[in-house]
Amino acid sequence: MPPDPKPGPWGAERLFDFFGTVVRVRCTPADATDLDFFFGPHRAEAGTRPRYRVELSAGDGGFLRSLLAKDDAPKSFRLSAEADGEVIEERRFTRWSSVPSPLPPFRVLREDFAAVQATVLERGGRCLALHGAPHSGKTSLGLALLARGWALASDQLLVVERATGAARPYLTPTGVRGRTLAAMREGTLAGLEQRRSFCTVSGEVVLARPESLGAVVPVARRLRSVCLIAVRRSGAAAPVLTAGGPAPRVWPAGAWSWLSGALDTDRAQSLLTLPAEGGEQAGADIVEEYFGA
Repeated sequence: MPPDPKPGPWGAERLFDFFGTVVRVRCTPADATDLDFFFGPHRAEAGTRPRYRVELSAGDGGFLRSLLAKDDAPKSFRLSAEADGEVIEERRFTRWSSVPSPLPPFRVLREDFAAVQATVLERGGRCLALHGAPHSGKTSLGLALLARGWALASDQLLVVERATGAARPYLTPTGVRGRTLAAMREGTLAGLEQRRSFCTVSGEVVLARPESLGAVVPVARRLRSVCLIAVRRSGAAAPVLTAGGPAPRVWPAGAWSWLSGALDTDRAQSLLTLPAEGGEQAGADIVEEYFGA
């Protein structure tokens, strides 16, 4: 990992490279430690010239710890151009709610990248993007495939270059919850560096670095032949895969140009229906039967 830059007035700085765009982050030492946990594979080499600057401010607990705790502490961030200091966006808030994340600074990347909430895996040149509603089983299905030799490109977002259709790895922590968390707590997760949060729907969420759970795709890779697989739960007794699944919600709205020629033609958009509970291993069997490389 690159050496830490000298601390600035905030106490610490970090340089990150998100999909070729370098960002300098000014923050507290506690937030710097958390940023390493959240974005470690995206650290840029010391001396790399940043294009943008993000300044994080919060109470004593730190910006990221406050977000994880979902408390009401006042927080703020400022996104600026590094060259001239022009402020691009500045926000003050308590709860995260609909406030856009400053890291990665997607506000200034919207012309070059599209994003879909998805768990993204790759093996043998085949890239799968599992998308669907929250708690539909995307992460648990992804973990099942990870255990079978697939490599994780992201547990959060399918990030696609709009000009080329290539997917870019986005390696942030994997969130484990519910039955999957109960099964992994004393085994795979034991002894790993973790962060914890709480979801009003699924309860406790444990965040762990994906490279501690299995293979990951290097952040410099560009992935093609994307297969979109919508994941949903229903009263079905067993998992079922059908062709022609629904399209995901894409950010920014209308940014579908990357689909042209970029999707794998074999079941390019599919729907995997899982039982109301469980079914991840059987679902992984079906995914490997049709998409295994």
